[in-house]
Amino acid sequence: MSHDHPHPHPHPHPQPQPQLGGGPSGPPGGLPVNPALLTLLDSLPHENVPFSLQTIQLPSPPNAPPQQGIVVTCTEHQNSSCEICGVDFNALNYMHQFLRSAPAEAIPPPPNVQPPPQRAEMIKQLKEQGNTAFKSQQFPAAIQAYSKSADMALSRPPWELAALSRDETAIALCNRSAAFAFVNAWANALADAEAVVILKRPWTKGHFRKARALVGLERFEDAKQALIDGLQYEPNDKELNNFLKEIEEKLRQAEPQD
Repeated sequence: MSHDHPHPHPHPHPQPQPQLGGGPSGPPGGLPVNPALLTLLDSLPHENVPFSLQTIQLPSPPNAPPQQGIVVTCTEHQNSSCEICGVDFNALNYMHQFLRSAPAEAIPPPPNVQPPPQRAEMIKQLKEQGNTAFKSQQFPAAIQAYSKSADMALSRPPWELAALSRDETAIALCNRSAAFAFVNAWANALADAEAVVILKRPWTKGHFRKARALVGLERFEDAKQALIDGLQYEPNDKELNNFLKEIEEKLRQAEPQD
């Protein structure tokens, strides 16, 4: 009874950004040139500093093949930092080495580039593994798979669409809340459901999971309010309305009799 996808979620596509300049005379790769930015850069005071490029041996782990790198040095003394020449290229060399050795996800791609599909596919596969385990009533395995799916969604680089990460995370946590409920881990189920409500407030499934966890904790008034909050977005939601009737009946039965 996993409710991981109550309705289709369209994948947002970034809108093309207006180009501020450029053309056939622009830089290679078809990147647009902003004339105003170029004018600003040209107006900054600067001076030409002579430099040389030197090939050096880079430190490497034991038993690893030796590696070489290129550093910027002063021309006369071949030092990356030279008081005599009045230059310090250490920051430049550090940035160069970092960019060469950094993983691909540490460097933002050009604008309007779609994120690689591998992460989305892995998030989907982990979610489906969780669904399979859930249907087989293997709830610990389901919780583990949903946790990995949520972790991968939350680890998307910050320059990717935030809405995509929110959607993937909300689905994984919603499913994990259901799995926690089936092993009576009501506090965990409530924490996940509350996170889902924050991530996707109009999605009634999060409000339903929250109400169910609150019922497990015997907080019936809070559960009723959680359902009322969800019905603000979809007043005709059958699942929420039926659950609300059940809770109201429990509350009536708990009222003292005259």
